[in-house]
Amino acid sequence: MQIFRSFKISKDLINSSVAIGNFDGVHLGHQAVINKAKEVSLKEKTKIGVITFEPHPKCYFSKEYNFFRLTPFREKFEILKKTGIDFMINIKFDANFLKRSAFDFIKNNLVQELRVSNVITGFDFVFGNKKVGNVNFMNDYVKKTNEFKFFVVPEVKNNDELAISSSNIRKYLRKGKIEHANLLLTRKWTISGKVVEGAKKAREIGFKTANIKMNDFCNMRHGVYLVSVKLLKNFNGKDFFGIANFGIKPTFNNVNPILEVHIFNFNNEIYNERIKVMFHKFIRPEKKFESIVKLKDQIIKDINQVKNDRIFKNN
Repeated sequence: MQIFRSFKISKDLINSSVAIGNFDGVHLGHQAVINKAKEVSLKEKTKIGVITFEPHPKCYFSKEYNFFRLTPFREKFEILKKTGIDFMINIKFDANFLKRSAFDFIKNNLVQELRVSNVITGFDFVFGNKKVGNVNFMNDYVKKTNEFKFFVVPEVKNNDELAISSSNIRKYLRKGKIEHANLLLTRKWTISGKVVEGAKKAREIGFKTANIKMNDFCNMRHGVYLVSVKLLKNFNGKDFFGIANFGIKPTFNNVNPILEVHIFNFNNEIYNERIKVMFHKFIRPEKKFESIVKLKDQIIKDINQVKNDRIFKNN
């Protein structure tokens, strides 16, 4: 998959079918848009691309959206790459792009620069200065000019008639409903990052851990989780199981949240290495213990619970 940082793309990718959106999470709803684009491109015999934006518009407009992202750019790129699309255009969302009118985006970027054959979006797609552009705006433009074909993918819902959206996945994560989030994502909720050196408190009580800062990731419920871990360097991509705690470690009076992972049957030093942590199940909320001894006893109970879980035993 080729990647571009502007609308100036290779000549062989002109006249493609293009899906447009933020695609944060690349969940079932986003997959429906991409699959529609693939269907159209196959029928029309075109290349297929995705246009997305960084940073996420909500992150650009407000600092209150810390821990907002489901998939920072590196993760989103890797997921989209697996969908089989030909190229990705990642546009910087900044003050200059924000000034661009909906008409200019269509006429200058889509028509003149990309010469798109087909455009595919979700039902709730908005674009252009002051969000003037939407699917109705795009439809009106296409009807008047006939410069490309436009396809709108309707809202996707699960069996309980819940809208499959990034917002609902974030709500599940904040409630510790990992398995619900995983169903909408069609994969395990995953965090990747470099292992950083911690205070070694867990090591002092007999549990070596890998610590990961989570500044770019969506917030999730503080607590203990059953996880699997993929080491991206060495170990031939082998998955290890383990137990993770996300939170402030109140027993030690910490303030800043951190992800702390104890990998079973693993004793290597992996500082500064990038790892992926995949979340399978929420075990219990984070709590403050009266003593280090009681904390250690609880960790042992948590580990035994995880090792007796059917998810662990089936893998």
